[in-house]
Amino acid sequence: MKTLIIYATKYGSVEHVAVILGRKIEGDVCSVNISTGKVPSLEDYHAIILGGSIYAGKIQKELKVFIEENLPVLLQKRVGLFLCAAHPDPEIREKELKENFPSELYYHAIAKETVGYEIHYQKMNLVERLLARMIMKVKTDQTALASEQIDKFADDMNDSLIH
Repeated sequence: MKTLIIYATKYGSVEHVAVILGRKIEGDVCSVNISTGKVPSLEDYHAIILGGSIYAGKIQKELKVFIEENLPVLLQKRVGLFLCAAHPDPEIREKELKENFPSELYYHAIAKETVGYEIHYQKMNLVERLLARMIMKVKTDQTALASEQIDKFADDMNDSLIH
């Protein structure tokens, strides 16, 4: 089975998760950063995983446009959706996951998880640093990836590829 992980990342957190998933998903796995790479034909893959991160409640525009343009094909594939999200309220994170993907894709997806976050404080510009300090009370780099959710996501995808 062939799986394609398509992701968008600003500072590398989503890419980090894509690498972890690439090791955990069974079969042939290919990853592409939609912001910097060319996405291969979706027809060549059995499963598609889409990942992004939340900034001001929204995923990256490139990922959103890609999904809109490819929705009919995506709905014919085994799909997984994940977000890196830092909001402390799990209900808000779930809402962000649900609202940032078209509803038909969200309900079609085999696996869907918020997988924690990483804050790359040193890579942020001044405005982003100020927001991180005000909203999250963060002044340094932080890693809070949710290994349990990442494992569950990988297990759900692997189970779907077997059946």
